[in-house]
Amino acid sequence: MDKKTIIIRNARVGDLPGITEIYNEAVVNTFSTFHLYPRSLDDQKKWFEKHGEKYPLLIAEEDESIVAWASLSPYSEREGYQYTVSDSIYVRQGYRQRGIGYDLLHGLVSEAQVLNYHSIIAIIARVNIPSIKLHEKLGFVCRGVLPEAGYKFGKWVDICLYQKML
Repeated sequence: MDKKTIIIRNARVGDLPGITEIYNEAVVNTFSTFHLYPRSLDDQKKWFEKHGEKYPLLIAEEDESIVAWASLSPYSEREGYQYTVSDSIYVRQGYRQRGIGYDLLHGLVSEAQVLNYHSIIAIIARVNIPSIKLHEKLGFVCRGVLPEAGYKFGKWVDICLYQKML
């Protein structure tokens, strides 16, 4: 795959089938998310509607096919956390380890700076080494580990809290 053919842009509602397909693959096969069951298109539409200018949702596409997506979301609904967001990044199987996640996360960091956020939090399963390395590459720092805070695939999983100060 030639990285130059990857286009990163803001997501549109018409991208939801591709976004949902990528997410559901992660749900059933990885520790990237702790949803245990695939999401419906209706679920994802409600989620999509919560994004917008304040919480960007980016996609990466190749030949008009969505190969990855990333988003910023509120870290918490409580007003005192309004300047902190959390990130999510999902790359289609077969496109991982090719720099697409880096480009998307870099784009999210840039968007967060423009939107005057103070920090970005990444909540990562300790077993998700590629995500940890990606975040560290872009200056995220591990702020703590929550032992056995997640449970998936019949095992307890430690959760790492990473933060990037903007």
